[in-house]
Amino acid sequence: MKKTIILITLFIIFLISCTVTTTAPENPSLINGNTYKSSFPVLGEAYLWVTTSANTISLNFGSKDAQAGGTGEIIYDTTTGITNTISSTDKNNTNTYAFQTGTITGSLEVLDDTRIKVYFTQNVTPYIKIMEAVCENTTATAVP
Repeated sequence: MKKTIILITLFIIFLISCTVTTTAPENPSLINGNTYKSSFPVLGEAYLWVTTSANTISLNFGSKDAQAGGTGEIIYDTTTGITNTISSTDKNNTNTYAFQTGTITGSLEVLDDTRIKVYFTQNVTPYIKIMEAVCENTTATAVP
């Protein structure tokens, strides 16, 4: 009986400790409406495009010249309620954010005003894993 109570207590403690507190992105590079494109094709001939605004962050694959027609994943969107998928990895540093949706898991790291680094793994077949993609700002003006 004591072993059962101890196991239940440990299980409850484990569940409580697994709760993640999500945070909205605070870095200006991720909320000022920037578009980033990978420096090189990351999936065949497709480039990784990262679009950001005050309300959304999404990852898309598209051609070298445009992300239109590409496929991708929204990792943060306050307009549709997808806000529990991203969190800062360090409370003292707003440059790195981890994200996880049902389809992908990864992180965004703001390198400077014009570049971000993206790591992610696709959680469904064909289980694509991109170790690292540096994306450069394609918008006319970088974050001041």
